[in-house]
Amino acid sequence: KTETMHTMVLSKSAMVSMLAVCVQGFMPSTPLPGLQAATRLTVCQKPSVRTVLPATLRCTAVEAQDDSPSTAGQPKEMPLPKYRVPKNQIEMMSDCSDAVARAQADGVTRHKIRLMLPGGEVSSWGTLCPTDESWEGGIMQLFGACSPLVRSLLRKVSKNDLAPKLDEQRLDESGVDGISLWTAQCQQAKDDLYAFCQPSTETIDALKQVCGNAGPRSVMIVNPQWRETKDGYDLAGEKPGLFGQIGNFLGGTANARKDVAELGFKDVYLLQEYTVNGDACRILKCYPNPNWITYIIMDEAAPAMLGQQSGRPTYQDIAKLLEDKGIPAKWARDMGIKGSTGTPE
Repeated sequence: KTETMHTMVLSKSAMVSMLAVCVQGFMPSTPLPGLQAATRLTVCQKPSVRTVLPATLRCTAVEAQDDSPSTAGQPKEMPLPKYRVPKNQIEMMSDCSDAVARAQADGVTRHKIRLMLPGGEVSSWGTLCPTDESWEGGIMQLFGACSPLVRSLLRKVSKNDLAPKLDEQRLDESGVDGISLWTAQCQQAKDDLYAFCQPSTETIDALKQVCGNAGPRSVMIVNPQWRETKDGYDLAGEKPGLFGQIGNFLGGTANARKDVAELGFKDVYLLQEYTVNGDACRILKCYPNPNWITYIIMDEAAPAMLGQQSGRPTYQDIAKLLEDKGIPAKWARDMGIKGSTGTPE
């Protein structure tokens, strides 16, 4: 009888053990490395691309094709371009959304956008500030100002839907890199929009997969963290072989810019500010203008255009424009020194 009771106890113990294994999903007592990595992603709340895409891309690229006979062949009236330096957030978002609409009407579905942000230090003119080293705080402070603008942009450019469902998913595993994916789900899946807020070189794979599944739907990158200008690491990164790999590993962004170009991204609305000879100078590229326009803000006066050029203006380009216009440096003007003309066009 004692032996029988012992057997029953062992059977119950075995049953409890089997039940525990079933409840835990056959999880071993020591998690495997792959399972540890998956747990970290859950804790950090970084959705992988596999997690993001089913939740945001509601149909395949083929299904997103718009074959509706009711809209075919009916051109939509597009707003005329406004090539100006916006004074505040309202003007900037209006100009940016109009540029996106014009690009969409021309069949451009991959949009690169750079915005100035409200809420930084004292602006040289208006209420918008550059996203350079003059901004107080780090990347998360920039993210806090940029993310609401991306949300506003998606709402403005949504087609045939005044109130799309907007959702933001963080993509930075550490939680301190300030990267997210905004999705606007419209009434029809073919009208959905996607916007990466402050993407970095580490999110290029996610960008590729979203673009591959989005098909003809619009995908935007807003204020990417890589540079538009080249430094020594970028020049090294463009070299073939091991030397190029080392250059990109050390911070070069040549590969990121190349991948973005191959994905079909076009400059749709880019607004940036630099200080040249003591003056705030803003450069603007707004679709469909193929040229960059350079403006100067002298002594807190309204922006005045310096000129246009096909390539992105460098510091040296702007300095030459100032010299050609006969505009002395700010320190010289403060001392009463006047140039040959004194004012831009």
